[in-house]
Amino acid sequence: MRLLCLLPTGLPVRSVDFNRGTDNITVRQGDTAILRCVVEDKNSKVAWLNRSGIIFAGHDKWSLDPRVELEKRHSLEYSLRIQKVDVYDEGSYTCSVQTQHEPKTSQVYLIVQGREFEGEEEYLEILGITREQSGKYECKAANEVSSADVKQVKVTVNYPPTITESKSNEATTGRQASLKCEASAVPAPDFEWYRDDTRINSANGLEIKSTEGQSSLTVTNVTEEHYGNYTCVAANKLGVTNASLVLFKRVLPTIPHPIQEIGTTVHFKQKGPGSVRGINGSISLAVPLWLLAASLLCLLSKC
Repeated sequence: MRLLCLLPTGLPVRSVDFNRGTDNITVRQGDTAILRCVVEDKNSKVAWLNRSGIIFAGHDKWSLDPRVELEKRHSLEYSLRIQKVDVYDEGSYTCSVQTQHEPKTSQVYLIVQGREFEGEEEYLEILGITREQSGKYECKAANEVSSADVKQVKVTVNYPPTITESKSNEATTGRQASLKCEASAVPAPDFEWYRDDTRINSANGLEIKSTEGQSSLTVTNVTEEHYGNYTCVAANKLGVTNASLVLFKRVLPTIPHPIQEIGTTVHFKQKGPGSVRGINGSISLAVPLWLLAASLLCLLSKC
């Protein structure tokens, strides 16, 4: 992409008005050209033609071009005026005069020059422009005579949509829930929502709100039928993209019960002589140390 900053010096370009016959006429693009033709007597039949056909036959205009008209400053003049000439007007024009004696023709070749600007030109050329390079650019020019002259050019880079954010959500039955989708694109994208292959509209408890660059789907009263997969579609004239979102069912937490796993250590507290009670309420027998000592002594003495 090339940006052109032109700073003309302000010299006026005057319209060209040719008052004398000539074989070649040169005029700047956008100015007025007068192709002169003068007849010898009032009874002459005159016509103007160019490579495309008849322009005027007598006073009857055959051309559909509104820029073309006759120029008659006196009764013997039959000149052709072309306003706002363009490059496609360039070429040969013929004034054909039919007199009582013999026919006469006068040819004029119109040369159209492209309009030129006074002063210097400066270009800023951006190759492979990206979306990050869009914005306003300034061209400044100054010299020792005058202060800086500033011109601004706004550059807009168009690109197809890309999904920048999509949020799934979980919801409780009977409550409100929303799914959100954001996309970046120039021009700004249009959004659509789908459930499976069916397009969703704002009706029956569903509401779609879309602004520039983002869209949301809101379920006002969630039921079992609303849980599942949804698709957000973003599109502009350059392309289309989509993202999948899910509306999950929220599961309320429950209080867990203690479970004693196999292989873990169980600690007990002693409740009285001769027994202990575990934390699970079971009772275990405990043998006193004096009874064990008496039994061992009895065995040794063979009582």
